[in-house]
Amino acid sequence: MLNIVIIEDEQPAIEKLLMQLSLVSTHKVVGTYRDPIAFLNSGNNGNIDLLFVDINLPSINGMALAVKLKATVFMGAIIFTTAHSKFAVDAFTLGAVDYLLKPYNNERLSLALSRVDAIASTPVDIKLPSKVAGKIVLIDTNRIDVIKLEFGQAYAYCADQHFPLEGSLDELQAQLPARFLRVHRDTVINQEAIASFERWVTGGYLVKLRGSNQQVITSRNGAKILKQKLIS
Repeated sequence: MLNIVIIEDEQPAIEKLLMQLSLVSTHKVVGTYRDPIAFLNSGNNGNIDLLFVDINLPSINGMALAVKLKATVFMGAIIFTTAHSKFAVDAFTLGAVDYLLKPYNNERLSLALSRVDAIASTPVDIKLPSKVAGKIVLIDTNRIDVIKLEFGQAYAYCADQHFPLEGSLDELQAQLPARFLRVHRDTVINQEAIASFERWVTGGYLVKLRGSNQQVITSRNGAKILKQKLIS
């Protein structure tokens, strides 16, 4: 089941999409917003699998919103909805899964959802390069428990050893599958490698990772993201 958020500036459009979704899917709508800034400030980005977003919005348009989301923990799919076809090329350049021209029927909505489902069910096999002893080694992300920034250098910790990585955490996270969560400004963890987590005195979580035996402390916002992903 996908967690869905709808961003439309007109309440009738929100209500129509809610009705259509109830007829063609069993996915869960976890939020609706008429103001994109309110959505950005909600702190709920990391818990969303699919975002329906109108292009013509107050404050910032849907395209600008998609650009801003790339700099956050949001790793979900985006479907743009609009009455104008002229933005289609830009939408797909931004990585949109689909582009729905209003008015669209239930069959067209169902097709868009099937595309999201297909992407969600596709196994992800991503490797990151690491320079070790003068050689480039490809690190399978399935092996990585956590990526930490230490004195300006990113390291990937696996069960048997750790590897230096090139690039900032923002750049690295953009390459990683959705299961990798940014829980601190200097830490990205693989949620599938979590052995346990407990509240810490700073207001975050102390997270223990299975293979590498690494322990990390999340920020308060990172704790919120972790709770949304693992508990909700």
